[in-house]
Amino acid sequence: MDKISLLLLVSSAFTNAMGSTIMKHAYGGDTGMVSSGIIGAFLKILLNPWTVMGLGFFGISFFFMGAALSRTDLTLAYPLMSGIVYLILLFVGLFVFKENITLFRIMGMSFILVGITLLTIKH
Repeated sequence: MDKISLLLLVSSAFTNAMGSTIMKHAYGGDTGMVSSGIIGAFLKILLNPWTVMGLGFFGISFFFMGAALSRTDLTLAYPLMSGIVYLILLFVGLFVFKENITLFRIMGMSFILVGITLLTIKH
């Protein structure tokens, strides 16, 4: 994989993680979101200004990923981008949202990263 493809994938991962982080900020801890029913939850999400920003980051991620896929294999690009997103969100969850990161989550992340590494090895 060339440097431009890698940069596109990292950019896609970063903007994807930003979209998820913004959505968590907007809706995290709102345990009553669906208590008003599906329509109420839909309106609550639709009318939240953070939704537009989060969707914007997901849209930007989509374009970076599209550009990356024009240059590299899907079976390599998507797992690599996803692994980078997992890593970013692990740190965001720990440091921003103060989530409990257990040994099992770290082990699961390690397995994902080993799998992605195996995908990138050319033989």
